[in-house]
Amino acid sequence: MFKIKTFAFIILAAVLLSVIFSDAGFAYAAKKPNLKRIVIKSYLSKIPLKFKKYFHFSNFAYNIPFKITAGILKSYSVSIAINNLKYSGYHTAIIKISDKKSGTIKGIDDVTFKTEIYAPVASAAETIGRFQIIKPGDVKISYKNIPGLNDGYYLNDKNIAGREAKFFIAAGSALTKANTERKRIINFGDTVNIIYKSSGLILKTKGMALQAGALNSVIRVKNIQSGTVLNCLLKPYKSVAVR
Repeated sequence: MFKIKTFAFIILAAVLLSVIFSDAGFAYAAKKPNLKRIVIKSYLSKIPLKFKKYFHFSNFAYNIPFKITAGILKSYSVSIAINNLKYSGYHTAIIKISDKKSGTIKGIDDVTFKTEIYAPVASAAETIGRFQIIKPGDVKISYKNIPGLNDGYYLNDKNIAGREAKFFIAAGSALTKANTERKRIINFGDTVNIIYKSSGLILKTKGMALQAGALNSVIRVKNIQSGTVLNCLLKPYKSVAVR
């Protein structure tokens, strides 16, 4: 009988403790959003206005969260120092609560969190083949993680239409300066007119393009007569100007 009562008591105690700790856990969690909002506000205060709407915050981890209420803010000042401040990645915020009159520090906490930037960029609406000239219908606007686009990107289709795909671009991929280029007007092996300008004199001869290129790009050209390789600026009508 004694064993049954003891067992029942243990079960009852376990239930009560679970309720207590459950409530404590709720209170613990309830304190976080206040601190979270303050950290986000402090972080965004250092970000240019036009970029703020693209920021996403996640992975908040608290050391010993304390509740910041209106009453505390009346008597105490809250200062936040955010280390390794960059436009994306993980950050650490050091929070200090100090007495407004004496300056005495009443509490210190640290919070780590992650930021990401998702912005609308020009992407391939469907698969784009190598050397394909990109038309407005080939482009769609989709949200991408900007820091992950190391090769440049386009925020609209105005500057991407008319460019040429350097290689196969999968549907949904961001269109960048790395996978597109201006439409080429000269291909490798094409015959071009080399133009020399010096002291008011203009000389012309034939050359062979050793690179493909777009208008106003610099390519290597071989002088067919002398065999000299020159760096030339690509002009209209298959002409190049020696630089």
